[in-house]
Amino acid sequence: MTDVGNRVPDPPAFVFVMPAVKDIRVQAVKSEIRRPRNLTTAVPGGVDTFAFVVVTEQPIPIRALGPVLYVGDAVVTEVTEIGPNTYRFVAHAPAELRRGAPIRLGWTGHPPADQQSSTFRFDP
Repeated sequence: MTDVGNRVPDPPAFVFVMPAVKDIRVQAVKSEIRRPRNLTTAVPGGVDTFAFVVVTEQPIPIRALGPVLYVGDAVVTEVTEIGPNTYRFVAHAPAELRRGAPIRLGWTGHPPADQQSSTFRFDP
């Protein structure tokens, strides 16, 4: 005997859309000195660096890939939600940040396609 019924269709693919950025503020900060829990850390503490406070039109969707801030070719991965639609990204390699570089919000490993269309630029 065979099943002559139709195949159950695949569920629709969910597309994660990064919300539009309303504002970005750059702050000079000292990176925090972290107490290691299980492993030693390669992230130095007490270093002069920059924090980027990013305000979006909607919340950033939760997914397996985390949000990152692309500052030109530099990737800023440390992010903390500090309020509704407000996120703080801390750069741990400030030497990689270039004045005038476009700032874009994207997903880990997936930079935005058009870096030049950003209205936000890095200007410490």
